[in-house]
Amino acid sequence: MILKTGSIPYKLLGLKALQRRLSVDQSREINLTEQIRIVNAGINGERVLEDTFNKYKLVFEHGIYHGLNLKSTGFFQIDNLFLSRQGAFILEVKNIRGRIGFSMETNQLTRTLENGQIDAFECPSIQLKRNSYLLEDWLKERNISIPIRTAVVFPNPRQFVENTRSDLTILFPNEIPAMLRELELNSPILDAATFSFISKELLKGHSDYNPYPMCNSFRINKGDIRTGVECEICGFLGMERIFRGWGCPACKTISRTAHLQAIKDWFMLVSDTMTNRECRDFLHVDKNYTVSRLLEDLPLERHGENRGSYYRFPLERIT
Repeated sequence: MILKTGSIPYKLLGLKALQRRLSVDQSREINLTEQIRIVNAGINGERVLEDTFNKYKLVFEHGIYHGLNLKSTGFFQIDNLFLSRQGAFILEVKNIRGRIGFSMETNQLTRTLENGQIDAFECPSIQLKRNSYLLEDWLKERNISIPIRTAVVFPNPRQFVENTRSDLTILFPNEIPAMLRELELNSPILDAATFSFISKELLKGHSDYNPYPMCNSFRINKGDIRTGVECEICGFLGMERIFRGWGCPACKTISRTAHLQAIKDWFMLVSDTMTNRECRDFLHVDKNYTVSRLLEDLPLERHGENRGSYYRFPLERIT
């Protein structure tokens, strides 16, 4: 049973906002196109794994958790956690193009593309070991000890892997059900009450990863973020405020809600707070009361009073 689906791709939303608000040269400098491709590849890989779990029904008691963010002796993120009364299984998805090779000497994964380009990445075994240790610590805080197995999953069954490591289990999606059914052959370690307790604690302890504001992550000067309201039709940045709406000088589109994305862009890119003055500057609006009305109509949290007031955009409402 899937008890937690994948998290909202907040990082992807932020990268796309950066793409809209940075100049072409700046986007190339931080290779935004490649960043977006990598995140999309990860999302697509996770979907393959979710489809696998939906396709194959396991008859023994279990819970499946996608995109867990927890804290024990450190913060850690688990792509996919399979929990049963027999133990836990951490599955890390790597959706990587090219020919894959592993090195025991350098703890690296190498990827060779068709054009001969070779790139090196940290070996998934490092992340899996860290997550295993931190999950073990998380369970110990609750006086629980269970076996924890780990594996890296390549979602494309045609992925070519040149060599493997003795300390790393590699799986393709269709191999996962058989691997998990092996757990059923082991004697249960957890009673039903403890299994239920862990499941509830995992969901209670999870918090969505917040990558905002993106300017901090990429060390971008906030002054380099282009301001203005973007036209939803032609992409022109700088719509003009008209009576209860926005007008695009380029394509003559009229919109009542174009400012919503601009305000979201501010919170994703620039700052986790916004004042009336900052909103006026960002939207290119002169009147204080106009911006006050726009902000009050949004699902924002207001803090402070009068001139000292400011707003926050709760992460779960920013989609």
